Amino acid sequence: MKLLIVTQVVDKNDDVLGAFHQWIFRFSEVFASVEVICLRRGVVDLPPNVRVHSLGKEEGPSRWKYVTRFYRYIFSLRKDYDVVFVHMNPDYVALGGLFWRLWGKTTFLWYAHKHGSWLRLLALHIGDRVVSVSKESFAGSDSPKFLAVGHGVDPDVYSCPTSAAHATKAIMHVGRLTPVKEYGLLIEAAAILRDRHGRNDFKLKLVGAPVNDADRAYVEGLKKRAAELRLEGMIEWTGSVPNKDLLPHLCAASAFVNMQDGGGAGKSFLEAMSCGVPTVVRTPVFNDDLGHWKEILHYDGSAEDFAAKLDAALSLDDEARTRMAADLRRIVVEKHNLKNLVRRVRDEYESLRARR
Repeated sequence: MKLLIVTQVVDKNDDVLGAFHQWIFRFSEVFASVEVICLRRGVVDLPPNVRVHSLGKEEGPSRWKYVTRFYRYIFSLRKDYDVVFVHMNPDYVALGGLFWRLWGKTTFLWYAHKHGSWLRLLALHIGDRVVSVSKESFAGSDSPKFLAVGHGVDPDVYSCPTSAAHATKAIMHVGRLTPVKEYGLLIEAAAILRDRHGRNDFKLKLVGAPVNDADRAYVEGLKKRAAELRLEGMIEWTGSVPNKDLLPHLCAASAFVNMQDGGGAGKSFLEAMSCGVPTVVRTPVFNDDLGHWKEILHYDGSAEDFAAKLDAALSLDDEARTRMAADLRRIVVEKHNLKNLVRRVRDEYESLRARR
């Protein structure tokens, strides 16, 4: 079995898409060879059965160059792959899907957004399967072509040794500094945590950066609000961290937070869960799995309840924290394991091939 992967970036040092480098590694363990077409190539450290072909964004932008190289690669390599896995970009299925169908290739699209352009629907029509995190993560999940496979976190990578409690407890979030992440809610909750719950033993550790002028203006507003609440010295603006360097930060965290109310599951807080970090979230997506930990780890969206749940998470004794860590890691291992995702794609391909 030979695989073609089409993705945006192959760069283990990329702070946003660096985690996909590990996906390619895991795919290389179950496919005889892996060809990768990417928009931009950076630092690559992959096995000998993987070859990476760049469309050339690192050389400078040129849409014409991207398209012509894409067609050159899918044609010249067509005897070197049996199955195609397109990561996040339905555009590539629209560009290559008819050729792949003509050549008898099996096409998978990974897509983890609830909404998208008409290209998403075209890819669903042309391709053989659309795979995503869960039914909540894709609008076409009622299609017989849809396959839920979890989020693809590698528990072998995200695992922390047992460590002593920290005098200053880090409440951590990872993500782009942008309004959709609702950092203002966290800042309000932090003030309540200090003023009403009497805690002065914590700091907010925000890993991420703004990417445009609107984001930068948003961050300035957050800093102004933090100053008004006398929180400046309690917030660490860490900046971007490559995904491969994130583990020490997670292992040093006393709690991880997510402020979005979407039905899907963000990858960064699943990485924290895999590390056994108490993960306080607004989304109800894991409520059925959390059992009695739901009373600590799920908040209703108000700053007051957020602060109360953070206080409970930071107050866990060693025995309770150890039990919670094991339960959170179990959720990731069972439902979002990257190795399982890769095997599901391989097994589905074999099933589809057997029917032809």
